[in-house]
Amino acid sequence: MHVNTLILGGGLTGLSVAYHLEQLGQHDYIVLEKEREPGGLCRSVYQDGFTFDYSGHLLHLHTTYGKKLVRALLKNNLQRLPRRAWIYTGASRVPFPFQAHLYALPKEVRQACVEGLLQVKRVYKTPPAHFEAFCLRAFGKGIYETFMRPYNTKLWGRSPRELTCDWCGPFVPAPTVAQIRRSAVEKTTRQFGYNTSFYYPKKGGAGALVSAIANQVAHLQTGMPVTRIDLKNKKVFAGGKIFSFNRLVNTLPLPLFLRLTAEPSLKKLADSMHCQPISVYQVALKGSCTPFSWIYCPDEKDPFYRVGLQSGFAAANAPRGTYSLYIELPGRVSPSLSRERQIWKALLQKGIIKECDEKITSLWQYIPCAYVVYDKQRRAAVRCAIYKLEKYGCLCAGRYGLWEYSFMEKSLLQGRDIAHRLAG
Repeated sequence: MHVNTLILGGGLTGLSVAYHLEQLGQHDYIVLEKEREPGGLCRSVYQDGFTFDYSGHLLHLHTTYGKKLVRALLKNNLQRLPRRAWIYTGASRVPFPFQAHLYALPKEVRQACVEGLLQVKRVYKTPPAHFEAFCLRAFGKGIYETFMRPYNTKLWGRSPRELTCDWCGPFVPAPTVAQIRRSAVEKTTRQFGYNTSFYYPKKGGAGALVSAIANQVAHLQTGMPVTRIDLKNKKVFAGGKIFSFNRLVNTLPLPLFLRLTAEPSLKKLADSMHCQPISVYQVALKGSCTPFSWIYCPDEKDPFYRVGLQSGFAAANAPRGTYSLYIELPGRVSPSLSRERQIWKALLQKGIIKECDEKITSLWQYIPCAYVVYDKQRRAAVRCAIYKLEKYGCLCAGRYGLWEYSFMEKSLLQGRDIAHRLAG
């Protein structure tokens, strides 16, 4: 089977490429997706009257086009919500971001954070060598040791010394030193971060967006796992079929894609790309809880690093008189009754759930490639791979195709940009 443009991966980015090709009158394309339904990690699971996403999937829309596109796709099935995020550490309940709300900390911890600010120097001749150096320069030792080090060590499964700062960008809010110091003596009213508010479907979960865009993609083939890629002869082997192409778009995880090729130099580059898996425990309960969006949990004794209120994003996610949580745990966790008891004990201690709340249903999800690890090898390996692939006429896009830390709007926009590039 020959096609002008072959798109690998029917997640949000791959669907966006196809959707925008359709809009540009380019219909000679095929999207190949290994699962039986499109969406990748943007899918939703519907179980016992509850809607569960694959962990938190929220729309942070910052561009005019991004808002216009999502509104055109979801129409009236869209709402905007304020961020209600917290950090639970020790006995403290600190609003997010931690570094802008020191007033919520115990006196001795607050004092250590303020004293650490005396060593902060944000003007320097050389860039920080690693994420630890970045934090110490931006926030000081007190904030680093209290939150930044334990949380990021738990999330990434590595010491902050092993991470570069390439991923920080909008994801690590950096109030001024004066603002941080002021937050130690008075409540902060100013909002920080790229996610002060977010959008979410009124019904259908994050999967509603995927359904809306997939319905407008004419040439989508599911159940088609890619088994081999021949870049020289422009052929892809998938689902027992052979597809030849003029142009190739990859949105699969970049190291996976590279290992599927027959090029030794590309396969070697894949060895320098690493990721952090996570496990997600989804649970629905009868009862009610104090509203929140998500909670960060940096303490080592807690088995999870973040808890989100899935039912808080949309009333349709849970029946009346119930609520649902997604609990994110670092690494691969073997589901077991003892593990669930450990999670429940920690949730009870933090006051997130109550003793009287009754479990209705639950499920476990494993995401083998959740976070791209920004170690020292990543940047050079990714740049070299992208350069080599473009010589073969292969373009990469998306969170995993470009092997980066990203969010949903960016995936949609990259799909649009690739489509325009392909259309000339």
